[in-house]
Amino acid sequence: MKRILTIAGAALGVLILILLLIPLFVSANTFRPQIEAMASQSLGRKVRIGNLSFSIFSGSLTADNLSVADDPRFSQSPFLTASSLKIGVKIWPLITSKQLEITGITIEKPVVHLISNSANQWNYSTLATTGNSAPNQPKAQPANNLSVAKLNVTHGEVTVAGAGAKAPSVYNNVQLETTNFSLASAFPITLSLDLPGGGTLNLTGNVGPLNSTDATLTPLEADVKIDSFDIAKSGFVDPASGIGGLVDLTNHLSAANAKAHLKGVATIRNLKLATNGAPSGVPIAMDFDLDYSLPQTSGVLNSSLLHIGHAQANVNGTFASQAAVTSIDMTAAGQGMPIDDLVAALPAFGVILPSGSSLHGGTMSMNVHAQGPSSALVAAGNIGAYNTRLAGFDLGSKLSTVAKLTGGHAPTGDTQIQQFTSNINYSPAGIQASNIVLVVTGIGQVTGSGTLSANNALNFHLVAQLSSGGGVLGGTLGRTASMVKLPFAVEGTASQPKIIPDVGGAMGGVVSGLLGSGAKGASSAAAPVQQLDKKLGGFFNKKY
Repeated sequence: MKRILTIAGAALGVLILILLLIPLFVSANTFRPQIEAMASQSLGRKVRIGNLSFSIFSGSLTADNLSVADDPRFSQSPFLTASSLKIGVKIWPLITSKQLEITGITIEKPVVHLISNSANQWNYSTLATTGNSAPNQPKAQPANNLSVAKLNVTHGEVTVAGAGAKAPSVYNNVQLETTNFSLASAFPITLSLDLPGGGTLNLTGNVGPLNSTDATLTPLEADVKIDSFDIAKSGFVDPASGIGGLVDLTNHLSAANAKAHLKGVATIRNLKLATNGAPSGVPIAMDFDLDYSLPQTSGVLNSSLLHIGHAQANVNGTFASQAAVTSIDMTAAGQGMPIDDLVAALPAFGVILPSGSSLHGGTMSMNVHAQGPSSALVAAGNIGAYNTRLAGFDLGSKLSTVAKLTGGHAPTGDTQIQQFTSNINYSPAGIQASNIVLVVTGIGQVTGSGTLSANNALNFHLVAQLSSGGGVLGGTLGRTASMVKLPFAVEGTASQPKIIPDVGGAMGGVVSGLLGSGAKGASSAAAPVQQLDKKLGGFFNKKY
């Protein structure tokens, strides 16, 4: 038994010695021209690898660097560089006949440069295609020339430089895994990466077969998940636009022949759409369905649904990118949207309520058309709010002196809004509101127009048609009370509005009321007007 163990041990020692000596007889660098030629022919690009070493235990050849040339029409720098290339091989054919049979490829820390030109053509479009038109490049072989059981990419970096972009977008920590990789048939793919500015993307699906004339036309069917994509830090929007938020997205992507269809759900947290706005206090979600054309870099957003709590609005339209500028032409429309669900999102759109106030109850409607570049979007349309309560804002007290005109009393406390409607025009400069109609319980109707600037400054000119019931106005003007219109301005800021009576306009309104009741002229109305101002405590000389 001891003799058998001794023989077995000696045999094992000889085997280990043979394995250790194999690299002395198999020069890994002898395979470098073969590997470079095979890769260059398959990819249609000049491929170079560095010094090769052979590991018998891992069954692999390792190159200390790798480079793949770019299409010279785009760049003279490499399309891809990598710090290390590991090629899995079958050991026995390599030892006995020096035959190279590849089982897998791992590319470590590659840096890939994707570039598009003004014609929306990409530098990877001629990669591994038989229709390669790039001069001085190896002609790609038919697509079935290259297949690998396993292909991995680890810790990669991809830079994307679109035509006209100020700076490339950089995607880090790229991890890619495929099995049964082939240029002639579809193969499974798992991809993950870090997005520019923050957030991650994960993709699982199938790619291929490679389009033999243009790689950008290659089919892709995949599920895509994005977490915490930071809009403001991504570099995709102008920081001056004020647009920001974190996007979570799940969708299914179908792409072929440079056209893609995406359907899924996007949720935006802390959305901000205006420079004078603030992040939304609630998530805003959209069920989207869109078609995208790669050659035209444009898309169509089919009828999609925007959700803010239980409030819903239909959104549809088109978008297009040209020279790093994305233009939008879209419409959003919603009816009967619960205000309680919307109120926390209003700051995202630049709508700031008076300090200490809040909206409760009622519904809102909107029909808005947005158009222009995303960095300077202009939106126009109409909005309405119905049967809502502005808690914490006492309009009656602010107009307490004016309330004497209505019979000596106006409701104080929360402001009860029966109706608010307005045409609006939104731009980076602020919001213009016209055809305002505001009906407040116990006070009356207010009409007019005005602006809210990008720094939240108010400049509104309004006219109040007060509810009449005797009081000072009734005692002074009698039946003409309901005919009097009192103009006033609203200045200050959205959070601290100031009501400023229009002295000249108010006097004119009262005089007009008197004249309409049979007075012979302005002079005959002077005494009642002076009497009215005295009873109102000098209303026409006050600010509220």
